[in-house]
Amino acid sequence: MIDRTLRPDVQQISSIALVEPSVLSLQNAIPLNWIANGANEAFKLDLHFEAGILNGDKLTAIAANELLLSGTKDKTSSEIHEALDLLGGFVNAEVSQEDAVISLYGLIEHFQPLVKLFISTLQNADFPTQELERYIQSKSQAFLIAQEKVAVLARKQFLATLFPDLPYGKQTQLEDIKGINREEVKQFYFNHYKNQLHFVALVGAVKEEDIHFLNEQLAGFSLSKAAKKSHTFQHHKKEITIEKEGSVQTAIRVGRLLFNRLHEDYMDFTLLNTLLGGFFGSRLMKEIRENKGYTYGISSGIAQSTEMGYFFISTEVKKEVKEDALNAIKIELEKLQHELVPTTELDLVKSYTLGQLLKGSDGPFAMMERYLVLKHYGLDLSYYDKLVARVQSITPERLQELAKKYLNWEDMIRVSVG
Repeated sequence: MIDRTLRPDVQQISSIALVEPSVLSLQNAIPLNWIANGANEAFKLDLHFEAGILNGDKLTAIAANELLLSGTKDKTSSEIHEALDLLGGFVNAEVSQEDAVISLYGLIEHFQPLVKLFISTLQNADFPTQELERYIQSKSQAFLIAQEKVAVLARKQFLATLFPDLPYGKQTQLEDIKGINREEVKQFYFNHYKNQLHFVALVGAVKEEDIHFLNEQLAGFSLSKAAKKSHTFQHHKKEITIEKEGSVQTAIRVGRLLFNRLHEDYMDFTLLNTLLGGFFGSRLMKEIRENKGYTYGISSGIAQSTEMGYFFISTEVKKEVKEDALNAIKIELEKLQHELVPTTELDLVKSYTLGQLLKGSDGPFAMMERYLVLKHYGLDLSYYDKLVARVQSITPERLQELAKKYLNWEDMIRVSVG
């Protein structure tokens, strides 16, 4: 029996025991990445398409993704979702700048009927006019509501300033939503879903005959890879203030062009970001929220694609303390440049970072996600052991070096809306 009066031993993490998927070849040489977890009655099937926003018009790509289950010539959207519900299935669709993922969740005992319904619906998506009109109306209303939110306006202005004249920074207007065209959506679907199924990922202890069944169902998809578009990125620094009448809050967005996980400084910078604003006990939270009471929440992060990455700090404060809040953020960046991080604080952040890494790797579904993140960048699972080693070995001097290199206040884009 466990004696709960005794504290468990603290153990150093040296590696993460991740399971690497088996890779099989399906119809038309489409790769299947499969983790056969024997202890779970559920499965998850992901279809990854080269159907991201950068592959065409932004709103056309998003509409195609979100309306994939809106109906076929034989089934309405209601009929499709009712059939999924009866089988205990659930579908989730996501689209990013670079790709799109359609996920099916269900119980292994219903694998074949769920897969048949799921893939048949995707292969025969028809984007009914009535469903598209309803979608446009809903999106238009959501857009008008979002335009009243200072946080949304600040994020849009930040991206437009960070990526001028690039699709990453293109801002949607109401007329763009109302101009979504059914024929263009159908053509995008044909080009980037029917003909650009990049790979398939499956987690679940399905039988061999289930894999054969999946293979047969995927016959209608092909793998004709599109040429990747490349963009040129330039660092910009600018301060933008936008007044919004009637607003009691001011949204602040501070950041700069940076790098993605392929860069030599990425692993170390993630730890610096965590310390600065990447968790509830971060410096920004302690100073801006707890000590000064300027905001309910403030955070920093790193967003990235295979082409680039960027660093950002985001918060909302009372209008009257906007300048004080910006100055407080500046001071926290300068402290990291001029003062070494205390060992006790660094040890806490290291423990938190490694704990989150372990937590996010718990179970086969999470392990597949870990694997797919790296696959997107052409990396393998050894990356995580290298990350553990980097976190454990990083020093206060190294964090100071990174802060001096990447956290200069004058190098930042600073946007405030409110």
